[in-house]
Amino acid sequence: MGMRLSTQAYCKMVLHGAKYPHCAVNGLLAAGPALFVDCVPLFHGTLALAPMLEVALSLVGGVWEG
Repeated sequence: MGMRLSTQAYCKMVLHGAKYPHCAVNGLLAAGPALFVDCVPLFHGTLALAPMLEVALSLVGGVWEG
């Protein structure tokens, strides 16, 4: 069984890529059973920022957990 992508998650990814065409855009996909339901953009630019990535992941995790 493959994963599907919701319209909201797809639109967020496409629009962030369009807004920052000169940068690398990375983020997270939130998944339910067999469906990516949302997208959270994290950075527009440099991808090799381990400390900033750890902070971003902890903040996003805190929002989704409770």
